[in-house]
Amino acid sequence: MTTLQETSLPTSGYIRRFRLAQALGVHVATIDRWVRDKRLPSPVKLGEKSTAFDAAEVNRWLAERREVA
Repeated sequence: MTTLQETSLPTSGYIRRFRLAQALGVHVATIDRWVRDKRLPSPVKLGEKSTAFDAAEVNRWLAERREVA
């Protein structure tokens, strides 16, 4: 499993699904499952064929997970 580094994700803007999966060391299908199970914030629609995760929401989610661990 890949270790997430603090600087590997942006703190603002948007993160594409495949990039988030890569940074977390999981498969894209895992990201989809976490979203479906409400374990991860949902992505936002940026255009007709484009969705991405809000970087600030993802970083808050990661911080909350670190507090619980």
